[in-house]
Formats: sequence, structure tokens, C-alpha cells
Amino acid sequence: MPSILGKDSAARSSCACRGDLRRPLLVLMSILLSGCHLLSPRDDPTRFYLLSGPAVVPEDRVVPGVHQWKLGLSPIELPEYLRTKSMVVRTGQNELQYREYDRWAEPLDRGISRLLKETLSSARNVETVQLNSHGGAGSDIEVRLRVLACEGVAHDRSGASIQFVARWEVRWVGTNLATIPSGGFTSGPVNWDGRNYDLLAERLSTAIVAAGVSLANELPGSDGARPRANK
Repeated sequence: MPSILGKDSAARSSCACRGDLRRPLLVLMSILLSGCHLLSPRDDPTRFYLLSGPAVVPEDRVVPGVHQWKLGLSPIELPEYLRTKSMVVRTGQNELQYREYDRWAEPLDRGISRLLKETLSSARNVETVQLNSHGGAGSDIEVRLRVLACEGVAHDRSGASIQFVARWEVRWVGTNLATIPSGGFTSGPVNWDGRNYDLLAERLSTAIVAAGVSLANELPGSDGARPRANK
């Protein structure tokens, strides 16, 4: 009898030990399984947008009586709040919202430069457009453009709109030449639904193209004559 009781006790002790070992293993397996669930791939909600203008239809750009200028476009100047990948929505006079998951596919200043070059190059009074020229040789006219606003605007009750404002300085390439009057562009009231950021990029693109057309129309006269040098 004592030997039988001793065997039963040893068996129970062995089972208890195995049970004690199983519990940590079960806990570890549970953690690993939950970790696999947490680390499983998830869809990235980020969307990227480009500025783009209408397709340019090739045409005979040589028009009698219209001189074609060689333009140099200096790097676009942006305010610091626009130097971000995120699209910007103005929600108050002094309040901005940066869209974490709605971003520009390229730096905004480069996108604006690219679209302006496309627009100006299609103008009948422009022969070539050189980007980032800094007034270098090979250009007749140098353009410096400063963007003051390029964003969506949320209104309290009347939906949303877009805002694009730019100012430019145009000067002859060379020394002591008379300056050309500066100009600018402000987008008119253009509605936006406040949710579709592809539409926001499209409406801002349209405004930038309109600014380029306005700039081309403000270039000097068609005779191709430069002003006399200042004494």
C-alpha cells in the first residue's frame, strides 16, 4: 500500500509540473498569434496628386507681327507653410489644416514651375522657357514668381473653394536696362466640395494655367525691340 500511494503522489506531481509548463507556453502562443494579427499588412490610405494642365494642341506658333521671347524662369518662391508634401486647407484666417493622407506627388514649387513652363511654352509670343535660369545667358527676359497662396479654403456654411495668388517681377536680361512693370494673379471664386482632393489639385492646376496665360499677355510688345539702357 505505501508503495502504491507513493506512485500516485508522484504521478500527480508530474502532471502538475507538466501543467505548469503548458500555461506559459499557451500564453506565449496567444501573444504570438495576436502579434501576427496586429502586424498583418494594412492598406495605406495615402493618396498622391499632381498638378496638370490641359493637353497642348500643336499649332503653327509663328505668327506675323508677334515676336517670340526667350524666357528664363527663376525658382518659384513659396511661403514656408506651403513647403510641405501635405495638401493645405485654410480653415480660418489664421488656421491651417495639413492633410496627412492627401499629398503632393512632387515638391509644390517644382510642380508649379513645370506647369508654368508648359503654359508659357505654348504661348505664341514665347520661343523657349528655361527653368531655374537665375538670369543666365540665353534668355531675353527673366521672370521671378512668388506664390502667396496655393490651397483649399474651407468655409463655415458655404462649402469650400480654392485660392491661388501669385506676384511676379519681369526684367530684361542685361545690365542697366529699364525694368518691366510687375504683375500678378489672383484666382477668382472657384468652388470645391471640400472632400475630393483630386478635384482640389485640378482646380489649383486650372488657376496656375490661368496665371501663366496672364503672365504671357503682360510680356513686352510684339516688335521685339528692347528698351534703351538707363544712363
